[in-house]
Amino acid sequence: MRLGDIVVFKIWFCCIVFSLMAVIPSGYAKTGSSPKAETGILYTKDNVKIAYERYRSGFDTIVIICPGFYNSKKNRWMRKTVDLILPEHDVIIFDFRGHGDSSGKFSWSAKEHMDVNTVVDYAVAQGYKHIGIVAFSLAAAASVNAAALREDIDSMVLISCPSKFRAIDFYFWELGMFYDLIDNIVDVWEGKGARVTNILTTQPPKPIETITRIKHTPILFIHGGWDWVIKDRHSRKLYNVYQGYKKLVIIEKGFHAERLIQLHPDRMRDLITGWFDETLK
Repeated sequence: MRLGDIVVFKIWFCCIVFSLMAVIPSGYAKTGSSPKAETGILYTKDNVKIAYERYRSGFDTIVIICPGFYNSKKNRWMRKTVDLILPEHDVIIFDFRGHGDSSGKFSWSAKEHMDVNTVVDYAVAQGYKHIGIVAFSLAAAASVNAAALREDIDSMVLISCPSKFRAIDFYFWELGMFYDLIDNIVDVWEGKGARVTNILTTQPPKPIETITRIKHTPILFIHGGWDWVIKDRHSRKLYNVYQGYKKLVIIEKGFHAERLIQLHPDRMRDLITGWFDETLK
């Protein structure tokens, strides 16, 4: 690339960024604080330390929030998800391996089903009668893989779930990527970051295959129509092959994963809590 082309690209990029910052929606405001949480450490079968927070209000139902790749439980949109669910259910949110206060390295959904299973086992041990999951992106893939191995997950909401890891899209030039970038800059990368295994040698299970082994768990698939990372065809494919009780919602002009919580909080609250009202209580 010639020097002149580089200069033009930089000017164009800066114009895009500052234009978007000028129209940042009200959702970028800091979210309110949640009630004080109990914190703790769990250990997976392969001895990875999983850090969690549990919010107790005395319900016999609990919803486990599974943050997507590069997000920890400290990310503000994950905390906003906690706030959306807390009025009706107890909540657990945790850090996947390689994220936040947990140990290990993230394996691109190859081993993360063990993290999900460890937290579900903890919820069962605490005596909850009904267990739901809200999972984002690669965490949704891990949750599918976990649910395929057990029958005590009573309901799931899968947001921006990939049908298989090697088919993820990564359209870096699309508008949603800039919203991701700006949000990270505005929030000084709080709750962001990951330690990872070699992506080239990882062979994760394929949700498009493992989901066929889930028999009795109602699943709500939510996807943004403008998702730049994982196109909505992924949720459509998963919805089509899943044989259990299911629903698919494509949010027009919606971006990826936590961006749906950020930009469409009321609709996401209604979708998630409405689904659990129907399938969890």
